[in-house]
Amino acid sequence: MVRSTFEHDIVAEENRRLQSDVAQLTARVKAFEASRWWRLNPRFALRRLRSLFVPTHSTKQRDASRAGESSTSANELLIARFRTEVMARGNFAYDTTRSFPPMERVLKELEGRSSRILEIGSLHGLSACFFLWRLPDAQVTCIDTFAGGHQDVVFGLDVSGLEAVFDRNVAAVDASRVRKLVGDSRRVLLDLVGAQEEFNFVYIDGSHLALDVLVDASLSWQLLAPGGTAVFDDYQWGMLGTDPLFRPGPAIDAFLSLVAGQCEVLLKQGQVIARKVRTN
Repeated sequence: MVRSTFEHDIVAEENRRLQSDVAQLTARVKAFEASRWWRLNPRFALRRLRSLFVPTHSTKQRDASRAGESSTSANELLIARFRTEVMARGNFAYDTTRSFPPMERVLKELEGRSSRILEIGSLHGLSACFFLWRLPDAQVTCIDTFAGGHQDVVFGLDVSGLEAVFDRNVAAVDASRVRKLVGDSRRVLLDLVGAQEEFNFVYIDGSHLALDVLVDASLSWQLLAPGGTAVFDDYQWGMLGTDPLFRPGPAIDAFLSLVAGQCEVLLKQGQVIARKVRTN
């Protein structure tokens, strides 16, 4: 059953109210932490001092901890550069760069290669711009209706002129390496399968309705080269309620169970990253 526009409006309004509450709470916490009382209170001061001293563990554990911190720092610097060099010059609805660091381990493997990237769901082109910027030798194919989706209703996003905004944003990086395919992913992906195209990396962030996710996953998996990687965004998303049909997570789980014999799951948190195993 498809929800009415009225129901979506209610959900969108409730989401805006919660976002406002979170913003106010965050501001209060920051103000409290910046206060003289918090900085000088002995109990909190002692807690902060303790956090500076890490108990001694084995050399291997210390090295692993330092490597993790180094990786986090490198990712933070990478995203900061992207925001300065690309986002500051573009027009993006919201900042979703938090979803980029988990992909870094896979993107590093594509450095210096003429890799082919497929993106399902582009919106204003933030992730497409990141792939273009991060991998200067890659070609990116983007599929979108540019009419907005159910998840955009929840956030109250203005989708008027969406395609023109996308065009301007990718042009600021390198539009010559972008192939834009406008249309429903279910039909466009079928055309790509029929043309026997192949991609090294697939980023799935289109419709968040479960049945649509299943279709996008099934068709794009056929386009993924052996050894290639598929990334499913918003695995834990559930802004339309708990009904499995309105969430991507259950569909991703169902798909992974179907391809378990030819798939290695590298990450399963806010995103799911799965590598297509080479078979003889």
